[in-house]
Amino acid sequence: MKLYVVRHASTESSEKKIYCGRTDIPLSETGRREAEALAEKLSGCGITLAFSSPLLRARETASIATKGKLPLVLDERLAERNFGAFEKTSVAREDGKRCRYNFAVHYPQGESYLQVAARVYPFLDELKLRTDAERVLIVSHGSACRVIRTYFRDMTDEEFYAYSQPNGSVEEYEF
Repeated sequence: MKLYVVRHASTESSEKKIYCGRTDIPLSETGRREAEALAEKLSGCGITLAFSSPLLRARETASIATKGKLPLVLDERLAERNFGAFEKTSVAREDGKRCRYNFAVHYPQGESYLQVAARVYPFLDELKLRTDAERVLIVSHGSACRVIRTYFRDMTDEEFYAYSQPNGSVEEYEF
């Protein structure tokens, strides 16, 4: 099974470098253009099944990227990391670095990367057992995409924290 993992296209929050975990916001105009470009890139891939985070920015990206031709299976496990008390604040906050760069440290009233992995890995384990789809689209968020990458590739801590999948981009993996 081949997976096409997409980080949702741009939003005003991503453009302004603001934490936007569980805040449900739409794509920006730039994001809509990114999603349309993504649709062209994915058009010949033969995707037959599409999963998305239930958050609006991911759903919009998935809908545009599939040109509305595939039903979206929404799965809460693909949602963005909960940034808790840091939600809607600048990602440049000095006090956020402890949470951002330590796998098992959660944001106040939010999640750690370890907690994100605890929901994303079972999703991938279940998907691996499916035999009815050969090419699958997954549209998610920065934190979940980073964790998905670790499912397929060993990464040192430094590699993990240095990696960031750009908005509106696709990574390919295979079970």
